[in-house]
Amino acid sequence: MPSSPLLVMMVLTILPPLLVLLFCNAAAVSSQLAWTQIYVGSNSQVDLWTQESQGCRCNHDLLRQDCACCVPQGGCQCGALALNRCAQCGLEQHCTNMCNVTIKADTLLARSNSTFGQIKSPALSGPNHCWYTLDPGYDRRVELQVYRLVNAGHFNGSSCVSGYLELLDSFGQGSGPRICGQNERLAPPVVMFADRESAVLNFRIEEATSRSQFLAYFSFTSLTNVHGLAFRPKGGRRIEHTVCDWLYQDFSCNKDSCTLASPGFPGIYGTNLYCKYHITTSSVHTKVRLQFLTLSLPLNHCGSHYISVYQGPTSNSPLLTTICDKSKKDHTFPGPNVLLEFRAGATIPPYDYSGFVATIEFIDDANTQSTSTVATLEVSPYPAVAVQRNLRNDQSCEMTYKSADVKSGHFDLRGMQHWKTNCSIRFEGREPEIVHISLFNYVLKASSCQSFIEVYDGPNISSKDKTKRLCSPVENHARDTNGMFRERQMFVSSGNHMTLLVHRFMANNQDEETEYLDGAYSFFNVLERGTLQPDTLCDVNYNGRSSSSRGKLKHPGTEQIFWNVEGQLRCSQNLIPATNQSISIKIISLNKMSSNLCYTECGDGGCRCVKNATSVVDQLYVISTNDDILSCICGDFQAEWLPVTVKSWSPIKLVYSVSKYSWANKGFEYSAEYSFKDDMVCGYRVINQHTGILESPIMIRESPLNFYYHQDCTWLLDSNVERHLTIEIGSSQSRPCSAWNISIHEYSERSDDKAGSILYTFCSREKNSTNTLPWQTNIVVIKLRAMTQTPPQYYIKWRSDVDRARLSGSTAHTAAASAGSPKLANNWAILLFTIIFLYVKQMKNS
Repeated sequence: MPSSPLLVMMVLTILPPLLVLLFCNAAAVSSQLAWTQIYVGSNSQVDLWTQESQGCRCNHDLLRQDCACCVPQGGCQCGALALNRCAQCGLEQHCTNMCNVTIKADTLLARSNSTFGQIKSPALSGPNHCWYTLDPGYDRRVELQVYRLVNAGHFNGSSCVSGYLELLDSFGQGSGPRICGQNERLAPPVVMFADRESAVLNFRIEEATSRSQFLAYFSFTSLTNVHGLAFRPKGGRRIEHTVCDWLYQDFSCNKDSCTLASPGFPGIYGTNLYCKYHITTSSVHTKVRLQFLTLSLPLNHCGSHYISVYQGPTSNSPLLTTICDKSKKDHTFPGPNVLLEFRAGATIPPYDYSGFVATIEFIDDANTQSTSTVATLEVSPYPAVAVQRNLRNDQSCEMTYKSADVKSGHFDLRGMQHWKTNCSIRFEGREPEIVHISLFNYVLKASSCQSFIEVYDGPNISSKDKTKRLCSPVENHARDTNGMFRERQMFVSSGNHMTLLVHRFMANNQDEETEYLDGAYSFFNVLERGTLQPDTLCDVNYNGRSSSSRGKLKHPGTEQIFWNVEGQLRCSQNLIPATNQSISIKIISLNKMSSNLCYTECGDGGCRCVKNATSVVDQLYVISTNDDILSCICGDFQAEWLPVTVKSWSPIKLVYSVSKYSWANKGFEYSAEYSFKDDMVCGYRVINQHTGILESPIMIRESPLNFYYHQDCTWLLDSNVERHLTIEIGSSQSRPCSAWNISIHEYSERSDDKAGSILYTFCSREKNSTNTLPWQTNIVVIKLRAMTQTPPQYYIKWRSDVDRARLSGSTAHTAAASAGSPKLANNWAILLFTIIFLYVKQMKNS
C-alpha cells in the first residue's frame, strides 16, 4: 500500500453530477474504531480512479482524444462502454455493472500496484441481489468500509428485513455482520473484517424497489499492519470445525499474556454469534487473570449481546460473572477451566461498536497452599543421600505429608524456595492406608538424565524400593495441545509410605523454576474404602472375608487427585461375597440429577433408567458379574422411593457414573450401606446323591418397598452310575419368567460354572414339570436366576433310574469282548509255560 498521508477519502455518490469528498482521521473519530486509510490522488479528482472526465487518448481507439484521464497509479480507462470514466486496473471490465464479481488481491497488486479499491454496486430494482468474492491471498485479511446504503432493507427492532448487506467468511453462512438501511450516509464508515481466507459480500434486496445501491471500499490488509488493523488472537488456537471457538492454555502462553478478541475486531462482529473461548490451566495453583482492553457492545442490549464467564468447561458449570455494554474491569478466576462465552444477536444500528479485546494472564500462586494441604518443610545444608555427588554449597529440601494432618491434597515444588538440586517428598500414612499419587506436570530440561524424578514404594530412598525413574530431557503437562487432560500418571504404594525424589541439574545459575514437579496425593484406607484396583482411579473391591462385614459407601471425586479428571467419570465398587455369604447394598440418599434425558421407573424387577440408548447421563446403578443392570437410578426420581436395596449371593457392583465431571463442577452425591452376612440360601453346590430334593429356603421380606433379591444359584448333580435321570420342578407361585426361572444345562468344561447348552427352562406359571434326560446323562447343571421383590418358592426333585435291560446287555457284551482279548490269551500262555517248567524240573530230579 502506498505510504501516503493518513487520510481516508470517501466518495459518496448521491447524483452523478454531485460529488461529496469527506476526509476523516480514524483516530479522531473513536479510539474503538479503526480502518485502512485509502488515498490515491488530489482533491480535484472526479472519482477514486478518474482525474478528468475527458481530454486523454482513448486506449480502445488511439485516434480519439476525448476519453477520461485516469489516476497514473492504478487507473485504467473503461473503454467504449464508458468513455468518461476510469476504473481500477484489473476491474475495468466491470465499469458499467459491478455485480457478481470476484476480486483477487494478487491480480490487483499486479495490475494496479494496490491491494485496495472501491465497490459501487449498480442501481438495482428489487427484488434482486449481487455478490462479490474477495480473495485476500496469503498473509492478508479482508477489510470492508461501507459508506452508503440506499433502499437496502430496514431494521425492525430485532433484525434486518426486506434486504441487507452481509460479509461472510469462507467457513459458512449465517455468522457474518449484516447491516441494512433506507438512506444511510455512514460516517464513520461501518467497518467489517473477515479472517478466514476468502470472503463473500452479499447485497440482497427482497422487496420491490426502484433503486437500491451501496458504496464501499475494500482493502486486503496485511497481517503485519502496525496500526492494529491486522489484529489476531495471540497465544490461542482456533478449534477446528467451529465458527469462532478458541483454546488458550497456560503453557502455550509461557510468561507472556495471551490475547483474545471478538470475531472481526476492530470491525463490527457477526450476527447471531455463539463463540466459546476455552481457557485451561495445567497447575492446581494457576489462576486466570482476564483484563479487557477494549469492550464495545451495543448499549442497553445486555439480553442479546453479552459475555458470560463460567468456572468449568461448559455452560452447565457455575456462572462467575456476566459482562455487557462497555463496563471494563479486571477479573481473576481459579482454574483448571474457565469458559468465556460470547453471545451476539442481530447487528443493531447504529453500527458504532467493535466488540472486545482482552488479555489472559496465567498467575502461578504456588506459595499459597491449599486449605486441604498441610506439609512440613525442612531445609538442610547437605545434599540428599541418594545423590552421589559432592554438593557442599547445595541446599536440599524435605517435604513430608502426613495422613494424621490431612487425607488428600496437592504438592508443587515451584512454590518452594532455597533449594537448588535435590528435594524429597515423603508421604506417611497410617495402617491400613495406602498412598495414591498422581503426577500432573513436570519439566526436566537437562540432557542425558542429569535431572530426574524417582518414585519409591516405601519410606526410604533405596534401589530395592524404586519403582519408576523419569529421566531428562522430558516434559509433561496435565493437558495436551487440544486442551484435554492427558492420561493420568498414577502410582500406588503397597504399604502406607511412598517417597518422591526430584534431582535437577542447575548449570550457570539458571532459573530455578525451569525444572519442577507438581501433582496430588491421597491416603486411602483399604479397610473402610475397599482395595483400590491396579491402574484405576477409583475402582475398588470389597471382599467378604477380608473387608469389614458392614460399612458405608459414598460418592468419589472430592479428593484433589481427581483435579485432572474431565468428562465422563465412572467408578465401581465391587462387593464380592465369600462362599455361603450374601451381600446387600442399600442406597439411602441421593441428590437429584439434573437431566431431562432420563427418568427412573421402579417395579417388581428393580428400578430402571429410561433413556435414549445413545444418551450419556448421570446414573447410579447396580450390576451383576455378567454386567446385567439389576437396578438403576437417574434423572428427577422420586425421593420417597428410597431406600433401594439389592441383596445377592453372588458378586455385584455399585457403579457411580457422571456424564460431565470436572473439578469445578463435581458429580452428584449419594450415600449407601453394604453388609456381608453368612447364610447358605444360594451359591454353588456339588451334589452326588442319586436321589434327592431341593426346596426354596424360607426368607422373610426385609423391607416393604424396593427391596430386591438377586439370586444366581448353581447345583451340579454328579453321579457315577449310568442312569436315566428324572428331574421334577414345581412352584406354588405364578410369576413371569423374567422374575425368576430355573434352567437345566448340559455339563461343559468350557465354562466356569460348568453350565453348557440349555436342555430345559422352567417358569413358575407352569406350576409343575417333569423331565427325563437321555440315557447316560450322568452330570447336569441346574441354575436358578432371580431378580424380584418376592423371594422365589420352588422345589427340585430328582431320581436316578437304572435300565437293567441296557445294563445286562452291556455286561454280556463286555464278557464276550474279554474272552477274545489279548489279556486272556496271555493268561493261557503263562499257565502252559508253568506246566512245562514243572515237568522239566521233575525229570531232572529223577
